[in-house]
Order: sequence, then C-alpha cells, then structure tokens
Amino acid sequence: MNSNKIHTLWPIFTGEFHNPKHHELKKELIDFFQEYEIKNKTSRKGAENLNLYESGYFLHKEKNNALLKIINFIAEAFSIMAKNINQQEFDNIKNENTKLAVEIINSWFIRYNKGGMVTPHDHPGCSLSCVYYVQIGDDTALDNGSTYFLRPFVRGTSHTDFAGTRYNKGVQVFKAEEGKLLIWPSFLVHGSNPYLGHKNRIIISANANVVVKK
Repeated sequence: MNSNKIHTLWPIFTGEFHNPKHHELKKELIDFFQEYEIKNKTSRKGAENLNLYESGYFLHKEKNNALLKIINFIAEAFSIMAKNINQQEFDNIKNENTKLAVEIINSWFIRYNKGGMVTPHDHPGCSLSCVYYVQIGDDTALDNGSTYFLRPFVRGTSHTDFAGTRYNKGVQVFKAEEGKLLIWPSFLVHGSNPYLGHKNRIIISANANVVVKK
C-alpha cells in the first residue's frame, strides 16, 4: 500500500548563523570602517537607500584582519546553506574529492544614520545574499531597523482559514543581533525598517554563488 506524503515544493530556506568570536573582532572592524569613510567620503547612491552611508561593492578585497575573519565566517555559512538547500543533490554527486567553493561576487558595509532604511529590493545575478550585524545600538526592538522579507508568491490566497495561515503572511521580520548572520535566496525581496536608535547601526552584506568542485 502506498503511504501518504506531504511534499515541500520550493521551500524558502533562510539561514541564521551566530559568530561566537564577534565581540573579539567588533572594535577593529568598526575602526576600519571609520577609516574607510575618511578615505571614501562619498556613499554609494542606490535608489533603495535612505539616510545611510554605503561602501563600495568590493569590501572582501580590503586588507584588514578582522574583516577577513568575518568574510571567512560568511563564506563558510554560504557553503553550509547551499549544502542544506540542495542536500539530496549533494549526496548524489559527492565523493571524497567533492567540495563546495564559494564565489563572493560583491560585499559592502552600511552605516545607518538615525532614520536610515533600505526599501524593498532583491539581488539579481547571484544565488545567495546575506546581512551580518556588526553593531546594532541600544534599541533592539523588532520594528527598529530590523531586516524583513516579503512573501514571494505572485498570487496569494484569499482564504483566511487555518489552512491559509502560512500563505497569508505577507512579511517576515528578523530581529537584529550583533554577530548574527542571515542568509537567503537572492531573489527574495527584502529591506530594513527605519532605524531610530541613537548609536549608528552597522551591517555587512554580501552576494555569492556556490559551485561544486570535484
């Protein structure tokens, strides 16, 4: 007799990773960002950016010890994320020589001024994107500068019964925490709520592809 099954078609994987060494690196990282801003006074202008400073897009090529350790942490998490998303495919092809190689396409940091925010957007041209919280300030309320994701379905459900609960949720918000890394598929539309704290909020973002090397 055939057994009943419930299949998960195209689930949206969102990874949350925590860096245990963040506080050892935080001061050096913030000092580096301050020096970067002195040398590069003009922020990148993006239509999605409001009241913030954004660095150039090749942060991973800068020479700084703390930054390198953070980038390595992010790259390792990208690899773990890709493997989990495609576990069955990975199991089918892997042997003792199979490895996943992370190709970071671009990376940058953002310093939010009071009222700073990023409006909804996605990241074309890559498979995975991320945000790493370097400094979040004193106010950690869920609605204060947190990252949100919009429902990816083109058409939603009009039903409000229990079965439609998951599909009627239009927004998912993740609380900002220092040393926390969020990873998601790059097609997922996301943004950040206005940051209203007094201490600058600082994050690192990156886009990457992950390829199989045998």
